Amino acid sequence: MLKQYNYTFHSNLGYYSFLTKRQIEYRVAFYEDFTLASCVANDVEIGQVYQITIDKISSEPAPFDACVSETIRNIVSAFFKNIQDALIYICDDNDKKAYQRFYAFDRWYNNSKMTDSVTKLNNIIEFDNDEGFLKLHTSLIFHNDNNNVDNIRLAYDNLRNVMNGDKP
Repeated sequence: MLKQYNYTFHSNLGYYSFLTKRQIEYRVAFYEDFTLASCVANDVEIGQVYQITIDKISSEPAPFDACVSETIRNIVSAFFKNIQDALIYICDDNDKKAYQRFYAFDRWYNNSKMTDSVTKLNNIIEFDNDEGFLKLHTSLIFHNDNNNVDNIRLAYDNLRNVMNGDKP
């Protein structure tokens, strides 16, 4: 079994942090996200949806480290102790690394024990906005026992249309 790094929750700042064996710092945060709420009618209940951010704070290159994956997996697993919460992961392609982050997040999920109790959906969204053509790699994760599963799926399915200017 892989070991994880010890991590700390900084309640005053709202994020988890940990250091790798190479002293590379990572931060993981969950922010309330209203994107999916805008993809359904006001009377449709989807519950609390959060966006996860994973940031490498240190500037030096980070070689592959399986303990980083295990640590993030454990933080995300702890998040789902509240089965009514959902989690969205959005990778924009501004730095041309969205696919790599998307693939890493997919790998973390597929190699976790969460797959029995938590569902992960993927949606690659392409749309035009004021800044030009954008491509977002997104994932939505929710507990299978969440009371709002059907509405959460509906909102996520509508995301592409809403991003392209349609109304829910």
